Amino acid sequence: MPHLAGLLEELERSEPAQAAMAILEGSLARRSPEEQGAFWRAVDIYYVSRKAPPEATQAMEAVSEFAAAS
Repeated sequence: MPHLAGLLEELERSEPAQAAMAILEGSLARRSPEEQGAFWRAVDIYYVSRKAPPEATQAMEAVSEFAAAS
């Protein structure tokens, strides 16, 4: 997955990317492990697979609940 390696390199070089990641990590730290897992599964579904497997609906519902609680 060369595109993911490029994103990680960008995160290491980019101050705005580091700041955004710090905000994201701070927000996720206030969530339960289940909510954190649901968030990262949704990210994976969207960015990596670009397909919507059956569990995508459940993950997206969890992310919607996560966003509404923020």
